[in-house]
Amino acid sequence: RAGTPASNDRPPLLCLPPIGVGITRNFYNPLHREWAALGAPSDLHSPELLGNGDASPKPRRFYSPSVWAEQLLDYQRRSIGRPAILVVQGGLLPVALEMWRMAGAEAIAGVSLCSPPPLRFISPEAPEEKYVRGRFRGKPSAPGRLKQRAAWALSNSPAGALFFRYLGSGDGLPRIRSFSERNLFYSTEKVDDEWIQMCDYGSRDARSRFATFSYLAGTIPGGAWRDDRAALLSSLDVPCQVLRGGGIAGAEERLQALVASVPRPSCCELVPEGR
Repeated sequence: RAGTPASNDRPPLLCLPPIGVGITRNFYNPLHREWAALGAPSDLHSPELLGNGDASPKPRRFYSPSVWAEQLLDYQRRSIGRPAILVVQGGLLPVALEMWRMAGAEAIAGVSLCSPPPLRFISPEAPEEKYVRGRFRGKPSAPGRLKQRAAWALSNSPAGALFFRYLGSGDGLPRIRSFSERNLFYSTEKVDDEWIQMCDYGSRDARSRFATFSYLAGTIPGGAWRDDRAALLSSLDVPCQVLRGGGIAGAEERLQALVASVPRPSCCELVPEGR
């Protein structure tokens, strides 16, 4: 779904979905339904990221944040034509910051960060935050690029293809369901049939693994997704909303760390029963 149209002059929303096994732009289908029920206050766009879902072709390449930033800016110029508010889910924060680097306020009217990663994800010198998984807690180091290249090479191998199919196999996708229940949702009841069906459909094309594994390899400390973008965050001179799920340990600390790092925080809060 490219967008939910509106008939007013409010800034349109451009949605960036998270990256994961089988996750596609359909991640935002519930938002489209709720937006339509509200009378579509502004245009709502959720394009498919290259290498995911219905995007075609899916080349064997490493998807860095700048690749998707360039794609989304091209979409913004061609299909929207005016500055948009970015709705950024999870670890796509580096993509939003690369969009800001490339186009600034000419393309971006505001940003809404939904469950963003720890500040150290984009700021190597940020203080370590409690209750953060080890993968996101470590500082980037010189061997990081070597580890990224090794992980990326493995994902391109037959073993990588088999592992991807293994993750998306089984009746009811038990491995995807288990990961979602432990890491993505506040309660197991939220991992519903719509979520599982999206992941099932999105993971059927094994070539979508290149996008997923690009993110996984690139988020190794020192990988391309973990480059220092602290200066970009502090230069984000548009209204910036930060929404964090309040259902995890250390949520308030993580919220305040990010709020303190943007120049124009707006309507930042913890969301009950969220992660």
